[in-house]
Amino acid sequence: MKLSQRVMQLTPSATMAVKRAADELKRRGINVIDLGPGEPDFPTPEHIKRAAEEALAQNFTKYTAETGIWELRDAIAQKYNREYGTRYAAENVLVTSGAKQALYNIAVALFEPGDEVLIPVPYWVSYPEQVKLVEATPVFIKPDRDFQLSAALIKDYITPRTKALILNSPNNPAGTVLDRKQLQEIIELARQHKLWVIYDECYEKFIYEGEHVSAVEFDSEFVIAVNSVSKTYAMTGWRLGWSVAPKELTQAMAAIQSHVTSHPTSISQKAALAAITGDQSCVAAMLSEYRRRREVVLSELEKIEGIDFAIPQGAFYVFPEVSSFFNGEAKNSVDLARYLLNKAHVAVVPGAAFGADSYVRLSYATSLEQLREGLKRFREGLAALRSLEVRA
Repeated sequence: MKLSQRVMQLTPSATMAVKRAADELKRRGINVIDLGPGEPDFPTPEHIKRAAEEALAQNFTKYTAETGIWELRDAIAQKYNREYGTRYAAENVLVTSGAKQALYNIAVALFEPGDEVLIPVPYWVSYPEQVKLVEATPVFIKPDRDFQLSAALIKDYITPRTKALILNSPNNPAGTVLDRKQLQEIIELARQHKLWVIYDECYEKFIYEGEHVSAVEFDSEFVIAVNSVSKTYAMTGWRLGWSVAPKELTQAMAAIQSHVTSHPTSISQKAALAAITGDQSCVAAMLSEYRRRREVVLSELEKIEGIDFAIPQGAFYVFPEVSSFFNGEAKNSVDLARYLLNKAHVAVVPGAAFGADSYVRLSYATSLEQLREGLKRFREGLAALRSLEVRA
């Protein structure tokens, strides 16, 4: 079978690959602690589920506008206006089947062969693949060891072919957060070079240190915000996200969406409306629990000699540097993750998936009991790997 070149150059999602491998071991009766998924373990809050039930009871099961229902688009616009001082209207918002589709709509609408798109390392796994799918070129920005970005660093990567910059704060997988000064300087640089800034802020509500600053606060002409209800409201399976952008671009992306998925699920749209406009105490409760879990993770990681890690400022991941454990048995992060899964029965995501092969990602979106056992297995697995090297 001859497949298209654009498909042949794709790298399958490493996070999904880890989940599949862990699930296969579980099917074989092996007890696996999964620290891989970027998925909240909390149930979707009750008032959101009730809104979905009401939508079903009212037979809200037909097609909607390709842009999403007006009420939801308006609620999203008002959220940005209220929280970030913008002046958006419903016409600036496109509701999508998850943030991933919003990002892909942007790529299709803006990028052409020959365009370069700047992507800081570490990056979420789908950024470079979506850029490659539309035959543009991902260009990876290598920050300092702590993964902190600056306008000066980004400037070194800009060429006449640079079309856009993708930013993610809080960052998946490293948990870094762009502060106001950093972000303002980066947006000013992008404005000078007439670059689009695609700002993925899907973890905006999960901040432990500092504040979340949205790029839309500094520019509404060349900044596109992308977000979803997946992480904030524990609604990953509902597949509901959005983009906020200039009206002309939003119209173009809506035209694309109309030929791809038509529109997001009608019932999910009603649930998302309840999430955004309803009681927000559920978000505070989740953040409080993530904070507790983060402290446990950091405390346990400090006991492991040979790893280095930055304290995550946001999201629910920690990204330790583990290259000191690479040896004949595990030459890179992919080998190491495979070893830990098969020998220690703990699942982590290799840093290679995020462009940082010396690292692995651990998610603490799981119970404290599972977390403690998973970190114990992680520590013991690394120790066993090191003992193999000593014996060799």
